[in-house]
Amino acid sequence: MTGFYIGRYTGDMTKALRGLNLGGWLVAERWMTPSLFEGVVASGEAALVRELGVEEARRRLTAHRGTFITKKDFKWIAEAGFDFVRLPVGYWLFAETDDFIDGEIYLRQAFDWAKEHDLQVILDFHGLQGSQNGQDHSGQVGKIKFYRRGNRGDALQTLEYMAKMYGRHPALLGIEIINEPKVRWFLWRLLRYYDRAIPLIKPNLASNVKIIVSDAFKPLKMARVLSQRSYAQHIVMDIHLYQVFGKQEQSMSVDQHLRVVRHDWSQLLTEIGSYMPIIVGEWSAGLPGAADREGRADEYFQAQHDTFSAEAWAHCYWSYKAPGAGVWDYRTGIYPRIK
Repeated sequence: MTGFYIGRYTGDMTKALRGLNLGGWLVAERWMTPSLFEGVVASGEAALVRELGVEEARRRLTAHRGTFITKKDFKWIAEAGFDFVRLPVGYWLFAETDDFIDGEIYLRQAFDWAKEHDLQVILDFHGLQGSQNGQDHSGQVGKIKFYRRGNRGDALQTLEYMAKMYGRHPALLGIEIINEPKVRWFLWRLLRYYDRAIPLIKPNLASNVKIIVSDAFKPLKMARVLSQRSYAQHIVMDIHLYQVFGKQEQSMSVDQHLRVVRHDWSQLLTEIGSYMPIIVGEWSAGLPGAADREGRADEYFQAQHDTFSAEAWAHCYWSYKAPGAGVWDYRTGIYPRIK
């Protein structure tokens, strides 16, 4: 089924592209880098700046951004056999605001390092004006204000800037126009954003660059709706698959989690893939509760890897680096166990 899309987009009918997320670097998250948030009550970069003040926040973020991911990490990722990195960014990187510290220089470095090591980059718009989900990985915790007209307009301007600056960079694999938006009653507003964003950036992208859209946690509904859009042939759908956050998942055994991967998720990806190509933009070997205590993370990792490789155009582990977070840290929590 999805072989058509894999071949169409990569020229390889048998191999899905493999990537690692560079989470916690240019969009900081407290659980991934707790030392960065020392002395700060709330989560998210906006809280960091407000509570520490601009100067101390700048000092900490400059130190963090300059050391958390370096050229050596890109070399390691390439030598480990990965094809690309997914790089979360927030709008504030491109212009300093009252609540954030800018830092586009690090993004430029990332593209240079990727090119040098024959890696590709998915530029992931992770933090949008007003916050698209109210969570720390959008930059600020609290109310979702992205759907207000002014914020959506500002986000489109930032997206257009990213496309103009990086859209023809030889290392660019794709631009993801929004990460994990919560919609509730606002699905039509999200679709309006898609309708404006995709034709806005497409003229600025090289012909091989993918435009990636979020499923907004409604994968089948979004696939059906978007397949009817005039731009359907130009998009890849991003779906994030975890089994660690739901209440029901807390009491499941590893065997039950494995069945979800091999049966439920496989069927889901097959159906979505009949509409458009898929990237599993985030997944992890993390398991909750009793399943985690069974100590079968390696088996769970491999089952997901095999399913996603068979059914998707690409998949991308969350995350490359998360010190002290066990299997959420691919380099220290997964790689030593499977290499």
